[in-house]
Amino acid sequence: MLQAPLLRDELCSSCAEHYATVKRHLGELDIPFVEDPSLVRGLDYYTRTVFEIQVDAGLGSQNAIGGGGRYDRLMEAYGGPPTAGLGFALGFERTLLAMQAAGATVPAPARAEVFVAAVDDSTRDMAFSITSALRDAGIAAEMDHQARSLKSQFKAADRFGADLVVIIGPDELAQGEATVRNMGTKEEIRLPLAEMAARVSGMLAR
Repeated sequence: MLQAPLLRDELCSSCAEHYATVKRHLGELDIPFVEDPSLVRGLDYYTRTVFEIQVDAGLGSQNAIGGGGRYDRLMEAYGGPPTAGLGFALGFERTLLAMQAAGATVPAPARAEVFVAAVDDSTRDMAFSITSALRDAGIAAEMDHQARSLKSQFKAADRFGADLVVIIGPDELAQGEATVRNMGTKEEIRLPLAEMAARVSGMLAR
């Protein structure tokens, strides 16, 4: 086992790029993580990233409360369409103990106020950044993680009950802007990306 190759040294180019993107997004969200090249899961349907969720409070050396990973071919294995997925399992009692030790409270679920739509792959990273900035400003924001069409993303925005949709296309991105659509009136305006959180907050009458 000591001479076994490390998984991260054997990645194909697309998997290595995907792994770098995952780590970059974790850094952007200030989510601490530790790379463990020996980490594996016990089921063979996982693809690309696997992970464990660990906490500092209340569990001593048994600080892992859950684990999971990404699976891109699980739906197909059961006769469904190709669908990317990610899942994890939590230890219920461990999670409760960790929450109690940390004095955590669970807020009531709320609908999304804003949905961020990326027109294509070239704008997806910016959509992620804008979604994060909106959340940091206290705005309930969601985005698409399945590279769906713009039409499908608008349907998702409806399901989330979003008041506004921020649309980021390549032309807007080149100009440092995005289009914001009011889902009630269907009116659209262009806003600077750098001011998005503040301007959207004002539009939501905050």
